[in-house]
Amino acid sequence: MALDMPESFLERELKRRVEAKGAMFCKFFSRGLRGVPDRMVLMQGGQALFVEMKQPGGDLGPIQEKRKAEFEALGFKVYVVDSPMAINQFIKEVFLM
Repeated sequence: MALDMPESFLERELKRRVEAKGAMFCKFFSRGLRGVPDRMVLMQGGQALFVEMKQPGGDLGPIQEKRKAEFEALGFKVYVVDSPMAINQFIKEVFLM
């Protein structure tokens, strides 16, 4: 895994692959609530999942860990994507390939 791979490259690739599956890949903004995931994936059947994009080798910060746990406690899935391999795993798991 190339540690110099920019997060923006991974984000564009994940967006391309998610949209190719017919889902929406949206920027997720939340004013006043720090640490929320970067992206939201909206799928048929009303399913929503969240993605935190990280540069290879990057870790979630403490507030991001807290938000991830809060979202998961509400029943939402939150994925951390930090590599091409993580993109492949996400696509396999989410789209059951």
